[in-house]
Amino acid sequence: MLTFGDLSSPSDIHKLIGCVAEEVDRKRRDIVQIFKDLIRFRSINPYLAAGGEKSEELDCQRYIAELLQQLGWEVELWEPDPRSLGEKYAGTPGYVPGHVFDQRPNLLAKSPGAASRPGILLTGHIDVVPATEESWDYPPFEAVEQHGQIYGRGAVDMKGGIAAMLGALSAIKSSGIGMPSGIWFSTVVDEEAGGMGTLALVDHIIEQQLPIGAAILGEPTNLAVAPLSRGILWGEIVIKGRSGHIEVEQPHWRNGGAVDAIQKMLKVCKAIEWLNDEWSKSPGKSHPLLPRPCRIEVAQIIGGHSPTSFADECRITINVQYLPSERDEAGSGGKVRNKIETFIREFAKLDSWLNETPPVFTWLIDADSYEISPSHPFVKLCMEGMRLVGLHAHLQGVETHTDAGRLGYDAGIPTVILGPGETRLAHQVNERLDITHLCNAAKAYAAIILLSSYSHFLRG
Repeated sequence: MLTFGDLSSPSDIHKLIGCVAEEVDRKRRDIVQIFKDLIRFRSINPYLAAGGEKSEELDCQRYIAELLQQLGWEVELWEPDPRSLGEKYAGTPGYVPGHVFDQRPNLLAKSPGAASRPGILLTGHIDVVPATEESWDYPPFEAVEQHGQIYGRGAVDMKGGIAAMLGALSAIKSSGIGMPSGIWFSTVVDEEAGGMGTLALVDHIIEQQLPIGAAILGEPTNLAVAPLSRGILWGEIVIKGRSGHIEVEQPHWRNGGAVDAIQKMLKVCKAIEWLNDEWSKSPGKSHPLLPRPCRIEVAQIIGGHSPTSFADECRITINVQYLPSERDEAGSGGKVRNKIETFIREFAKLDSWLNETPPVFTWLIDADSYEISPSHPFVKLCMEGMRLVGLHAHLQGVETHTDAGRLGYDAGIPTVILGPGETRLAHQVNERLDITHLCNAAKAYAAIILLSSYSHFLRG
């Protein structure tokens, strides 16, 4: 039987890829079982969980570690050190003050054997958002299988990608062709609340000078090869009003009358919609690999304290999208933040109350953007890997934030985002992933692993 050590021509690597793709089909139920097991861990990010629910991130990482050890991989689990990260990265994308990592480890593993050149990294996050909605058809952490789909929180974002990666590694092992040396695998925590897990991974890679030449981030792309992801800002805008009896005629505010903070905030929301319309016409807010221009979305609104009183305060939380071309000198969305604040403050001057009591801004998270050239050799290699297992190879950007920026910009690792599942199903009721899509992703990852190990582009 032809093994990885016997390779002498491109036709040989193509034969091995076909062999492993067939092994994925044979191991289909095993891969599905790994996927179900991952979903059943309630690895909810503790900074998003309600009521102090204990996260099962540690248990999930231990499960993955055991699978990799059974494959003969060297596995390391470690808890990120927020103090050390703060000293190095405070004020940069990926660092979130106040986050701690007790019983929330990262995982990094390496395939057996010494490698003669930098290898490929497969990576993703195991934390998920809560599933508190009441309208799920099936319990969100039971991984119910129906009509070829697996339902559950994290199915798309992104335990499907992780299961497919593990399935690819398992299929390479069981096919008997031999595992290439110097392949890396990592799962991190805290992506859903800012990205400090990947920041800690990148810091580890830099400190240890690990020989990693390229990376695949398994976020859902519907199996498109994605060389781009947007940056995301979370911000809060607060408007102060003046309380007063809502059923009583009020004098002008200069004469002590009430001011409805909700009504003032609605004006700000209309201004945001006007700005969105302007952004929709601006070439600098669009990208050929994305389906629509960047926008500002009002995600939350809170105001008022009584049915009989005008609101003395109203606050909104906004979600702002930006492109890699809009990054500031620190690699974050500072320019975009400043433009939004300037616009809203200028708009507020048109209202006498807001002119004297202007909106207050607090920026909560800056989740950075990322872009690699579609002509980069690793992007082309990923496209070729897709084609060799019979999948449609196409380029498409990711509308959301991913952790690719930290890998690509900080660690200097060419990174492609590629994973199973439709992004629109992430964070939704009845989040689900098609089993065929899951296994196709495993085939694609296996093909890319083998191609990258054979290719000359990763040579150090």
